[in-house]
Amino acid sequence: MKISVIIPCFNQGKYLAETLDSVVMQTFSDWECIIINDGSIDNSENVALSYVEKDPRFHYICQKNQGVCIARNRGIAMAQGEYILCLDGDDKISRNFLECMYPILDEEQSVKVVTSTVVQFGKIHRVIPSTDYSLEKLMGRNLFVITSMFRKVDFEKTEGFNENMAKGLEDWDFWLSMLEFGGEVVCAKQAIFYYRIRGYSRNKSISEDYYSLLRKTIYENHKHLFSTVFFNPKYSFEYYLIAKSYEYKLGKLLFRPIRFLYDLF
Repeated sequence: MKISVIIPCFNQGKYLAETLDSVVMQTFSDWECIIINDGSIDNSENVALSYVEKDPRFHYICQKNQGVCIARNRGIAMAQGEYILCLDGDDKISRNFLECMYPILDEEQSVKVVTSTVVQFGKIHRVIPSTDYSLEKLMGRNLFVITSMFRKVDFEKTEGFNENMAKGLEDWDFWLSMLEFGGEVVCAKQAIFYYRIRGYSRNKSISEDYYSLLRKTIYENHKHLFSTVFFNPKYSFEYYLIAKSYEYKLGKLLFRPIRFLYDLF
């Protein structure tokens, strides 16, 4: 088995068939799909089981509501695939998604993560260009969506998705764990991932104060990494702005970011 697609869902029955159809239609066929029902009270189970009955590559887990982190970790633990792709129960991938992503990881051992250009759809329709990766930028903010492919063996070297961050930013926290000790990130330039924008989303509902608390939690989770750059976690986004600047790329600000940020406060 080459690829395991992990789909946690919580009351997303309205959209789940679209998500699962996008997996069924893949031009790359060596995959399995593990659906984790995280205590839904809508028709998610009926939708999921209808696909399990039709295609043996689909597997279904039902658990009491424990949050997306536990659901993903449980699905990945069960996965038989060499490569892992997390996909939320209301998003979609284009029919050539796996075919585009798989060869990059399979041929380049130095690459840890393969991501893609994102198409937002639903309440908003727009294409989100990819951002060139560096660890410094990732320390400032999340750079790519959770629907990016990685090796299961690399996942097992981390502690998985932090189960204390089920309210948000768990993807950013996970990517820091995956990449803090090195590894390349490649972005497939094709716009092949479709991210649904709804009236309500978990991240949009986070208050500014709680968002700050989550950022501080990320800092605490990766203190050994952040302490090499920041003396205060609130500076990390400002550092991201510096890290992507033209002057920084030329090396002119290489030893100046912290002094510059100190002056800001």
